[in-house]
Amino acid sequence: MEYSHHSLIVLAGFAVAALALFGAIAVGPYGRRGVRPLLTLISLAAFAGSAFWLFTYLGMVDQRRAIEARLAELRAQALSPGSALACLERTGAIVDSACAQTLFAAPETLAAANAYTAARFDALTAAVQFSGPRTQQFAETVQATQQSLQQDPFGLTANMLVQRGCTAQGCNAVAVLSDPTRVWDNLRQKTFEANLARYAAGWRAPGAAAPGPTAATGGETRAPISDKYTLPSASSIPPVSIMNDEPAGVVASFDPAAQARGLSAVDVIREVAPIVSGGGGGRPALARAGGSDASQLGAAVKAAADRIREQLQGSPE
Repeated sequence: MEYSHHSLIVLAGFAVAALALFGAIAVGPYGRRGVRPLLTLISLAAFAGSAFWLFTYLGMVDQRRAIEARLAELRAQALSPGSALACLERTGAIVDSACAQTLFAAPETLAAANAYTAARFDALTAAVQFSGPRTQQFAETVQATQQSLQQDPFGLTANMLVQRGCTAQGCNAVAVLSDPTRVWDNLRQKTFEANLARYAAGWRAPGAAAPGPTAATGGETRAPISDKYTLPSASSIPPVSIMNDEPAGVVASFDPAAQARGLSAVDVIREVAPIVSGGGGGRPALARAGGSDASQLGAAVKAAADRIREQLQGSPE
């Protein structure tokens, strides 16, 4: 049994039960009337209370170990070979610059980063709210996770909180962070949106070919078409594309005609992201959600289709 005040309560309870039982035996049937039954009752009550507390204590230990295992699992996932999330476990200006280019390089990597941030924040919330026995290792793990999330160099933590209803004016969820100053700044300054606007211009719709020089008449080579134009045409892009990778991904892509009727890929993604236990982001034309629950992809697709149908029914042709 691990040493803590919880274990001391258990030991003290059993000690009281043993002493009361010994007293009841020592008094014998010839002691003062009522003493032996009283000591016996105290012994039974102390034993029952100690047994209940021991059961509760062991349950709290299992809960703490589950939280530790979850945090370790997430860290191992991030540091696995080839993972784009590895840079989130490191700090430094040079690392941050390279990490931003990696995470915001495509909807897939950004969705994975959002899902990873949400999963770590949920595990941290469970750890901070845990009221059972703590070890030094547990405390250090919680502190390291807090520091990583509250540094938030790209606004991922702030964006996750916004998706959960937080604003720059109020957010109760930040109470699990020891120093949420940077997160508050990111909420006010919209750091995630700024990074998204900076890097999303290089995103391509799923299945679209990479841009390249276009041959023109007379042998002239033209530069790639400017990003202010949206390609390909409406007939070649379905309203919703589903990508079943790891983590579970849902991509929404709308052409200008669909956007003119009030459809926004970001709105659709923000509604379906919680279904796959993740988060996402993007632009009105192209956005993506990624999560850890691939079993809910069908439900996410249905929710996206229902949202699109509702918006189209309420918009003019």
